[in-house]
Amino acid sequence: MGNISGDMKSLCEDITTAHADRSRGIKDLRKQAETIRDDARRFVKHSRELHEEMANDLRKNLLENKKELVENVKSLREDFKEKEKEIKADLAEASKIWSKLNETLRSKKSKSK
Repeated sequence: MGNISGDMKSLCEDITTAHADRSRGIKDLRKQAETIRDDARRFVKHSRELHEEMANDLRKNLLENKKELVENVKSLREDFKEKEKEIKADLAEASKIWSKLNETLRSKKSKSK
């Protein structure tokens, strides 16, 4: 019977040791989990701040580019209107020359008949 009591004592010690080991393991896991959560929170916070900063920079750049683009389009439209006036004037002059040439040809045809 002495052997059973020794085995029982050894079993109880093993259970106590295993329980203490599991408790330490659980505490370590909880600390690791909390560290991971804290790191994740910091990462998410940093990512949000970075995203907000990039969004603000993008809005600012788009507004600046929009102003520049509007000015460029306005300039192009003004240039187009100038070129259009020049072309209209050239066409009017060409029409006058064509009309004079046509009159001259008609008058020569009518004299030759």
